[in-house]
Amino acid sequence: MKIRCLIRSENNPANIYVLLSAGRKKEFVRKTGKTIDPKKWDAEKSSPKGKTDDIKNLREDLKEIDTFITRAFNNDEPAGIEINGDWLQKQIDLFNGKTVKVDLDILTTYIQKYIDEAPFKQNAKKELGLSRGRVQNLKLFKNTILKYESEVFKGKSILIKDINLQFLEKFKIWMFGKGYSTNYVGKNIANFRTVCRDAGKNDIVISTQVKNFKGISESREPEDIITLDEQEQEQIKKAVLLREALINARKWLLLGCLIGQRAGDLLNITDKNIKEIAGVKIIELKQQKTGKLVAIPLLPEAVEIIENGLPYKISLSRFNEYIKDVCQIAGLDAPTKARIKEKKGQPHKKDIFPKWEVISSHVCRRSFATNFYGRIPTPILMNITAHGTERMFLLYIGKTTYDNAFQMIEYFNKLAPRTKEAPAMEVIRNTAEK
Repeated sequence: MKIRCLIRSENNPANIYVLLSAGRKKEFVRKTGKTIDPKKWDAEKSSPKGKTDDIKNLREDLKEIDTFITRAFNNDEPAGIEINGDWLQKQIDLFNGKTVKVDLDILTTYIQKYIDEAPFKQNAKKELGLSRGRVQNLKLFKNTILKYESEVFKGKSILIKDINLQFLEKFKIWMFGKGYSTNYVGKNIANFRTVCRDAGKNDIVISTQVKNFKGISESREPEDIITLDEQEQEQIKKAVLLREALINARKWLLLGCLIGQRAGDLLNITDKNIKEIAGVKIIELKQQKTGKLVAIPLLPEAVEIIENGLPYKISLSRFNEYIKDVCQIAGLDAPTKARIKEKKGQPHKKDIFPKWEVISSHVCRRSFATNFYGRIPTPILMNITAHGTERMFLLYIGKTTYDNAFQMIEYFNKLAPRTKEAPAMEVIRNTAEK
């Protein structure tokens, strides 16, 4: 990609144009909105010549236009957005502060409008502003649509009014054919419903079938749920780490497995979150996703981590990177079936991997929930992990409602002494043929 400025007239004033070369046979020219006396134009350097303040300011403006277009190109071209003359004019208009006329009936245009208005949208907590994760999900959704348009519609834009149940079926077939997971396909269907409903509120024509759009999801098999049991956590604790960054990440990882919070909340914990109630140390925090205030009593192992000094703050991406290294050094290399993806929004690859390779920040919350299930009453665990329903909690750790029933029976047996008059309850599993 190359950009240069030029003039096409000897008349004074002459319009200054931008020439964008975006590949073979892809050259586009548009006016910058700037003018100059042709005598003050250096054609060889593609720049104004002279030392007056006006010329210096003009030269600086053209450099800024170049930078603005280059940044937009580097962002849009990899995302599959078509680079053409209209695209170039849009960038120049944006630079000059002009309102760009757009067609909101076009799906990708409306998705972008929804993203731009994210700070003013109501979130799940009934507050203003969509979360960073939600905005990222919408950006990935838009990129997926652009790929679909490129492959199936030969680059033609999808109109919102054409999104109906038949369209969704074809879209799902395409996504499954690409290897996307059921959950990711379901998220995209949910995004279609959200965007179409919002468009309808803004008088954009939508299909009458939008109200029937149903999301899809899958429950993970127990072997697909990655956790760190107490023995593995002990291996991690004893691993010999030489880098300070890995020692710090290990602290976050072990603490996370003991308090059951999402990584976004975990990595934001500071000394201000540590409190003491009735002689018991707790971590008190407001969960980002739910807005819920939770207080988590600290086990002795967690108190030990904190008293030795809280780990210092790191980004989520670094945390995910470092804990893989920590677990590899700790020798967590058992063959583990899992799905992984190289980039967000890309299809998952399901295979057998060394366990350390499939470790990510999710392991903290899931390990806590799994390891303490049956030892701490489920409602208390759900309150800490912020699961809205018992069904979702059990799916999260790969259990069923029958597992919960067996747990309750065992709990009742321990609760009351058995007598001849009051026989113990027994766990009877269903042996009927399926």
